[in-house]
Amino acid sequence: MAKKEITNPTTKDGKKMRVKDLIFAGAFAAIYVVVMLLIVMVCGTIPVLYLITPLFVGIVCATIYELCVLKVHKFGAALILGILFAVTASSGYLPGMFMAIGIAVLAEIVLLIGKYKSKKFFLISYLVFNINMVCPFSNLYLNRDSFMAMATEYYGESYANGVAALATSWMPFAQIGLAVIGAGIGVLIASKLIKKHFEKAGIV
Repeated sequence: MAKKEITNPTTKDGKKMRVKDLIFAGAFAAIYVVVMLLIVMVCGTIPVLYLITPLFVGIVCATIYELCVLKVHKFGAALILGILFAVTASSGYLPGMFMAIGIAVLAEIVLLIGKYKSKKFFLISYLVFNINMVCPFSNLYLNRDSFMAMATEYYGESYANGVAALATSWMPFAQIGLAVIGAGIGVLIASKLIKKHFEKAGIV
């Protein structure tokens, strides 16, 4: 990823996704979601860590996202990943699910602007994409009573009250900021890992 523009043999097959592209995109999306869920499960036991999961997911999942869009190199990779994320993480609250899909569309548009060749736009795309980690919390901010009832049922009243105390009016903006910061750290790590291991191996 040292060059400003990245070439990929798959682009010679045309701009439309083929079966192998769908398989790659689906596989990376599944890996992304599994890793994301593991992070949320580990952090979810402590209210403050639960609320800052956008930071941790941004750092850890950046390499998976970058490998996905670099390998597929066509329109739809980020969108497929985003749809699977939305269905998995935000399906319990439809506004959150639609917001997550919308953010995935924006990330895809960033890739399109860079013509799926620009290193800069690959990285910016993930900065946008990781904001979708705030969408699963939309139930907390927009439908608090429902969230509190569910949190109390599964984790207990003490946990629910701890989350509620931290989820002030400015928390959504803080989470967006943490999502972008985490993504920024993540893409720096991803760039080095991909250059050192995956480019040399001819994977991307």
